[in-house]
Amino acid sequence: MIWVNHHLSSFLGAKYKRHAAFTIPLFRRGRIISNLDVIVDCTDKLLANWRTISSQHVHRDIVQQSENLMLAIFGWIAFDYDLETLDGGRTNELTEALKSFLSIFDIVAYMPRALNIIYLKLSRRHQRAKDTVERYFNRMIDTELNQNEEWRIQRKRTSLIASLVTSLQEDTQAEANTSEEGKKGNQL
Repeated sequence: MIWVNHHLSSFLGAKYKRHAAFTIPLFRRGRIISNLDVIVDCTDKLLANWRTISSQHVHRDIVQQSENLMLAIFGWIAFDYDLETLDGGRTNELTEALKSFLSIFDIVAYMPRALNIIYLKLSRRHQRAKDTVERYFNRMIDTELNQNEEWRIQRKRTSLIASLVTSLQEDTQAEANTSEEGKKGNQL
């Protein structure tokens, strides 16, 4: 699945295989191990934050803290971007939007599909979060596209955003090389 023009789209056939060929290797053991330093650094930062809190203060929201850690790791590994979730309460607009998505997912995960669709279309919170995430992701994509091809090829081995940009560029090239009859045959 990929987010395209305000909705999630699922790819089938050759398009799915092309995207999967770029993204699935990022989640294999070897790639995770190559990002182990990012995972350890983020975890160390969280533990350092915990150590700064008074020993008299015992209560910590472990679910919230785990979510912050997961978002920090995701931001660095997927986008090479600091979501600032481990900075003691200071957050940015993208982080707040991603947190909204996580909490909205908690709401809609147990709803019937028809109610999900209605809720997501009517929820202003969801629409604001979606617009914010889309704006930031488009900026990240533009940044990737402005880099030279050699740099992108190197980064696609470790960065989800670089892999997706490379995959989308190949889709565009494949689409340009497809005949008009081939394009009509691929429509659902």
